[in-house]
Amino acid sequence: MRNILLAALLFVSCILFITVGQIYWQKKIDQSIQHAMTEEKGSAQTVDNEDEVMKYAANLPPEVQKKVKNAIHKNKPVRLVIVGSKAISSSKKSWPALLTNKLEAAYGKRVFQVVVKEYGEMTTKEALEAKVDQEIIKAKPDILLWEPFILNNNGMVAIDETLKDIETMIESITSALPDVTIILQPPNPIYNARYYPAQVEEFKTFAAENGYLYLDHWKAWPDYKSDELNNHVDRQTGLPNENGHRLWADFLINYFIAKQ
Repeated sequence: MRNILLAALLFVSCILFITVGQIYWQKKIDQSIQHAMTEEKGSAQTVDNEDEVMKYAANLPPEVQKKVKNAIHKNKPVRLVIVGSKAISSSKKSWPALLTNKLEAAYGKRVFQVVVKEYGEMTTKEALEAKVDQEIIKAKPDILLWEPFILNNNGMVAIDETLKDIETMIESITSALPDVTIILQPPNPIYNARYYPAQVEEFKTFAAENGYLYLDHWKAWPDYKSDELNNHVDRQTGLPNENGHRLWADFLINYFIAKQ
C-alpha cells in the first residue's frame, strides 16, 4: 500500500513538473514572439518615416544622404567624428554638444553617432608626429568633420607646410577608409588678426582646388575687424565664448538639418 502511495505521489509530481515547465517555456516563446513583433514594428515605422527624416538631409551631399538612408534601413548609425583643437571644447555648451543635441532631436538617436576628439594646442606637425591620423582611422568615421589646427599653426608653422601636413593626413585617412566623407572647416576668427585671415583664405582655396568639402562658417561671424566679434570670442584666449559656440553651432545645424 505504501509503495502504491509513493508511486502515485511520484506520478503526480512528474505531471506537475511537466505542466509547469510547459507553461514556463510557452511564456518564454510568447515573449520572444512579442519582442520580434515589436522590433519588426519599430523597423517598419523607421522605414515609413524615411521620407520625413531624409528631408532634414536635403543640404547634405549625395554621398552623405546615402549614408543617412543606409543608417535608417540598417539601423546602424552614421559615425560623425568631430576633430579639432581646443576651439571645439568638451563643454555641454560647446558647438559639438549643441550640434549633437539638434541632430538627435531631428533625426532621432539611431541615425548619427557623434564622437568628439579634441587635440588642444596641437599643431599639424605635432599631429603627424603623434599619429593623430591613425587615431582618426581607429575611430572609423563615416563622416569626418575636421578643424585642422590652422589657428594653432599661426606663427608656428608656415601655411604652405600646414597645407602639406593636412594633405598628408587626408591621404593617410582616405587610404585606410576609402568611403569616408571628409568635411573641412576653419577654426573661429579672432579679433583684428593680421596674418591668420589670409591663412584661412589659403586653406579655403586649398579645399576648393582639391575638391574637399569646406564649411565656411566665418561668413556667419561678425567681421574679424569689428568690435562686435569680441561678443563672441574671448580676446584673452582667442576661443569662442558661449555666444560664439552658439553661433558656430547654428551654422552647422543649418547645414546638417535642412529647415522644413
